[in-house]
Amino acid sequence: MPAAPFANAALIAVDWGTTRCRAMLLDGNGAVLDEADSADGIGALGGAGHEDAFNAVVANWPKVPAIMAGMVGSRQGWHEAVYVNVPASAEALAQGLLKFETSDHRPMAIVPGLVLRSETRDGDVIRGEETQLIGLIEEEPDFSGIAILPGTHSKWAAIENGEITTFQTFLTGEVFELLARKSLLRHSVAEDSDDIAGSPHFALAVRRSVLEGLPFLGAIFSVRVRQLLDGVSGDDNLAYLSGLVIGGEIAAAKQIGLLDAERPIRIIGSRTLARSYDAAFKVAGHKAETRDGSALVRRGLIRLARANGLL
Repeated sequence: MPAAPFANAALIAVDWGTTRCRAMLLDGNGAVLDEADSADGIGALGGAGHEDAFNAVVANWPKVPAIMAGMVGSRQGWHEAVYVNVPASAEALAQGLLKFETSDHRPMAIVPGLVLRSETRDGDVIRGEETQLIGLIEEEPDFSGIAILPGTHSKWAAIENGEITTFQTFLTGEVFELLARKSLLRHSVAEDSDDIAGSPHFALAVRRSVLEGLPFLGAIFSVRVRQLLDGVSGDDNLAYLSGLVIGGEIAAAKQIGLLDAERPIRIIGSRTLARSYDAAFKVAGHKAETRDGSALVRRGLIRLARANGLL
């Protein structure tokens, strides 16, 4: 008699963000048996229908336990998972898992985010990226340095002795989008460009931001001036604006002590953004290595599931 489909299935690992729900069916060793996803991100659900959305994604899979990370644990998510304070290890996050059952009694768990409370600034939070950071620690147990997760809200996290010790959020991607699409500068930049990271205009902007210390708020109007006085094209100006915001992020991280010549750097993210950040660090005189974010999500969820007895 042939074996049932996915007979070795042991766990469903879910990365459920604002725009997408991505699920992986794993065996007992953490190997991927199947994958599925949907556009039912937390933002699209409007605070309701999470169980139906989950069941639709995993409909063809066995009823094994599931562990989820991302905005699914936010106030707008399925259930709010309380933040864990930094410094935090995999064990601390595993202990903070929010566990519950679906209406058909499937065991579920949501990974908590991280919170930083500080007397010198107003604090900070991470929701979702902590799982990738645990994946990095699992992949490189001896890593001591800075992990950067670029995106709409870029995260910089310091890792030491297997713990996430501190972190800082920069609204880099959101600011870039606002400046390029909503501000006066939208008339001076193209909608898109094929190779921002390889543009000399991107490198020039990073150099001015990081090495020459040009203040960000004073620098961004130069995007308009370059077009008016020098006839710089929209494509080149888009690369220049990207270099200013990423360079501004790097300069700020350097100013607050997150970046120095001795700390190794890992960039975790999409290929396009990782290329831009890698190029920016080269201009700034730092060597960085890139890691695949999707692979680290899986590795992190497996680590947390094992620590909590789900796998």
